[in-house]
Amino acid sequence: MNRRGTMWLSEGQRIANALLKLLDPLCERITVAGSIRRQTPEVRDVDLVLIPKPLTDIVGTLQRSLGAKVVKQGSKVVNLLIDGVGVDLNYANWDNFSALLFFRTESEAHNTRLAAKARRMGLRFSPYGVFTEEGTFRVLEEAFRAPEERE
Repeated sequence: MNRRGTMWLSEGQRIANALLKLLDPLCERITVAGSIRRQTPEVRDVDLVLIPKPLTDIVGTLQRSLGAKVVKQGSKVVNLLIDGVGVDLNYANWDNFSALLFFRTESEAHNTRLAAKARRMGLRFSPYGVFTEEGTFRVLEEAFRAPEERE
């Protein structure tokens, strides 16, 4: 971590890859989201979107294996602290995985802009919809951009 509470992308990727390796056997699907997926030079935390396998204890595994501390726990998002690094677990299902990945990859400013545009079009912009990333851009009449090209 640097003095502004961020880390270089390469460090974030290293941590994310270690988490993926540890959690992949416990998940039906798991991937990195957020600023790491967007490939921003500095990242604040590690965002993961996952569908856990039935009867798995993702948080317990991270607590036992890495000494993770729970900062905040809800039914859809768990915020952890692992060795001073924030880790957000975003729980999805097969119906909303793509929409949640899209929503959790975008910056707050970009999500706010897209939500306002959706409202003007009479739509609702939510991480729990049933859209693909490409479909979300199309519905909001935006040109699709790869994650690393986004704000």
